[in-house]
Amino acid sequence: MGATTRNLDNTLIMREEVRGFKREGFPGQKLLVVPRSIVRSALASPITSQLLVTDCGYFPHATSHGRVRPNGSGQTIVVVCSQGRGWAEVNGTRHQVAPREALIIPRRVPHSYGADADDPWTIWWVHLEGAQLADLASACGATIHRPVIAAPALASCMALIGEAIDHLDHDETLPSLIAASGAAWHLLTTLAEARLASVHDDPIAEAKECLAEDLARPLSMADLSSRLSISASHLTAVFKQRTGYAPMQYRTLLRMQRARVLLDTTDKPIATIAHEVGYDDAAYFSRRFTDLHEQTPRAYRKTVKG
Repeated sequence: MGATTRNLDNTLIMREEVRGFKREGFPGQKLLVVPRSIVRSALASPITSQLLVTDCGYFPHATSHGRVRPNGSGQTIVVVCSQGRGWAEVNGTRHQVAPREALIIPRRVPHSYGADADDPWTIWWVHLEGAQLADLASACGATIHRPVIAAPALASCMALIGEAIDHLDHDETLPSLIAASGAAWHLLTTLAEARLASVHDDPIAEAKECLAEDLARPLSMADLSSRLSISASHLTAVFKQRTGYAPMQYRTLLRMQRARVLLDTTDKPIATIAHEVGYDDAAYFSRRFTDLHEQTPRAYRKTVKG
């Protein structure tokens, strides 16, 4: 069994009803909560006492989503916005949250946050505890007065929270908690790195991030060049010079890389994996996979590795 899925705070739900926030979930969401008895034990263990994921999730197109915590939360909260927009009021000051931005709220700080009414956000989020958490959050540059920070390496942030979700969805044993903690540590150091070097200074790095986002979603060369304000021909030439691949070839490699991870770490049917990496036709996905790997997805899954 994976981590318990439940509402986090009954009093919070009552406040949400008053404010008109949505109680039920969102199609395609993930919401995992580690039982608090296990949290207490993990915080006494040498590794997970330093950083521990207590809750995590993914809310796509979260219409009417919101939280109100007048007394704050018992954990530090990290919310990464991948699409749409939201807002947050932290310690009495209101902030806007846009795509490629992260919201970090320290424990016990009064706050509320929610999705924009017209363009509701899609968010990936974790709740964290641990002895090293304050220093890691500080390294990201987030403060009570400036809780919203840049998350230029968006695809990496999404993937790392996804890893934490996958580990806790598997079970709540110490190895899974440690693995989720490692993903969270990498998430925070990725956000901290953005203070020193933004990928927006490098259009090819930004193109890579765009290509890595939401691999299930269609993305054309015209969409990519428009987003980066670079002509398709120039972007293709420079990208190929830097990487050895055209942009859409690079995206195919990313899709296949994600497919390999899913084949190695889950029992999901191949058709489901195909859909998750952007192929509605499982047979076509299998042909593309076989062209690259010289074996079918099914044969790859059976191959002994390591």
